[in-house]
Amino acid sequence: MNGLELCTSIVALRAVWKAERARLTKSCFGPDRVTGTAFERSLDRQLRELRYRVSSGFKPHGLLALAKPKENGSGNRIICVPTVADRLLQFTILNQLRPRLRAMGVDNPVAFGLAPGPERSVLGARKFACSARNERPWVYKADVHKFFDNVERSTLQDAVSRTVRQRSLVPLLHSFLATEIEDGAEKGWRSIVWEAGIRGGLGVRQGMPLSPFYAGVYLRDLDRRLIKRRVPVARYVDDIVAFFASEAEARTFHRFLKSALDDLGLAIGEPGAVGSKTIIYMPDEPAAFLGMELSRLGTGSYQLRVPPSNIVKIAERIASCGNAPALLERKVGLTTMGNYFNSVTSGYLNAYSAAQNRDDLRTAIQNAAATAQANILRDLLGADHLQRLSQTDLKFLGVDQEILLGGSPKISTRRAPENTRRNS
Repeated sequence: MNGLELCTSIVALRAVWKAERARLTKSCFGPDRVTGTAFERSLDRQLRELRYRVSSGFKPHGLLALAKPKENGSGNRIICVPTVADRLLQFTILNQLRPRLRAMGVDNPVAFGLAPGPERSVLGARKFACSARNERPWVYKADVHKFFDNVERSTLQDAVSRTVRQRSLVPLLHSFLATEIEDGAEKGWRSIVWEAGIRGGLGVRQGMPLSPFYAGVYLRDLDRRLIKRRVPVARYVDDIVAFFASEAEARTFHRFLKSALDDLGLAIGEPGAVGSKTIIYMPDEPAAFLGMELSRLGTGSYQLRVPPSNIVKIAERIASCGNAPALLERKVGLTTMGNYFNSVTSGYLNAYSAAQNRDDLRTAIQNAAATAQANILRDLLGADHLQRLSQTDLKFLGVDQEILLGGSPKISTRRAPENTRRNS
């Protein structure tokens, strides 16, 4: 059997569904509005239909655009969601490609976020960065400007054709590469997508399971050039971080990287320029990377920590679910409310498991979750009724009594000041 037959057999599709079920049933539906849960209710039929589509001239469905406001307030990041069926097929293709990523050159010493295993994961990238900074304290960080929106499709198609040896998979990879947005979750989504800089026929839509693979293929030659530089460097999709003994070395690297990306039709900003995401951090500055920061502690060593401003944002996000409509949107009711907040808490703690200040994060999100649940109970039962409950009744509700009766949230809404940087 060739690669296409292997990844589209009912056995393979069912195995990948089982492996990815949690993600597919909890994530957003696609433009057809079929949820993962609804897909699962008729799984046998759905798998047969998907297999038939592939065998009879496959064409992907369109994508659903979700607008996510950027943290710096500079517009929206557009996440493009395929149908559940198309996501499942993309996962099966990845399942076939993963054992061959190293031979392709896509799994290499500087690339993170695509190959399986903890060493190549987000956590692996963070740990590598922390270790590297303890050896070389100057940090250079760059984010390729609108990478997914600016990739030349014809160039990427050629790169896919040269890289993937399972020839039967190449037409599917080309077809997903060219998938366009069909619908949006927000009113006026076409204007939102246009303002975000997305243009038909250009780029790869961010949010597809295959998107990181396309990035790895497109940047494979860049990775080879980075490896030849023999400096500690990590690339996580379109984020690049490198470590040096001096500012001069970091600026030399910037000139090299800017030239290398220019050869690929891509760009990065200048260090210190207004709106630029390219930053050179001095040894005493916390350096941001993948939602965490590399900070020097009193011992003189660098460790990973969650930025205080991010802890505040996470706590506020959890506390904002303290009303029935917000939970109903997430298909959460009163009887499952506790499990929901426990799951959210565990998710954040697992995501930041390597953080030195994990206890601070735990305290903030647990208090935020307790505050949210207390607000819901006060809305449902009324403050006067709660005052008349016995200690046993209050304990049964499972929410901190001080928060439940007092109603004062225990999270800080004070924003941490931004670091000043000497990059000009």
